[in-house]
Amino acid sequence: MSDQGLGRFLVRDIGPDEGARIFALTGDRIVMKYMGFRVHNTVDEARDLIAQYKNSPSKWQAVCLDGDPTDILGIVGLEVQGHQAAVTIMFRRDWKARGAGREFSTPFVKWIFTHPQIWRVWAYCHVDNIPTQRVLERMGAEREGRLRRFAIFPNLSGEPQDVYVYGIIR
Repeated sequence: MSDQGLGRFLVRDIGPDEGARIFALTGDRIVMKYMGFRVHNTVDEARDLIAQYKNSPSKWQAVCLDGDPTDILGIVGLEVQGHQAAVTIMFRRDWKARGAGREFSTPFVKWIFTHPQIWRVWAYCHVDNIPTQRVLERMGAEREGRLRRFAIFPNLSGEPQDVYVYGIIR
């Protein structure tokens, strides 16, 4: 998915030296509230996360403006398993307020479906995460159900929390 253009956005690999840029997201408690890992307290923690995802089945990529690939506005995670792709999207707070998640998500999902093996794109979010629910619905995802005690959101609690599952099928 390296250097994939999506409207005014560009998706590219995250370099090992971009810890400070990633920390702008992972160090923000508001951005991280509903994420599946703890808020970072240092740039080194962000660097460790970059290294962790470099060899992970989930591919993490930087989302930038097409004209400025150095400014990381957000991160998109994509994990393909057979005929389906699970997505995770997070944007810096200043870009969330501008509707970047919604604007980015629709062409991103269209791009995923250009791959003939993909028949389903899905995501889940915490039942209290209303902004993400709205983004998922505006990009065409349907709420398929509630999974009880499905995921741990360590910035909320150490206990598994309920999530809504959303899906888009070709």
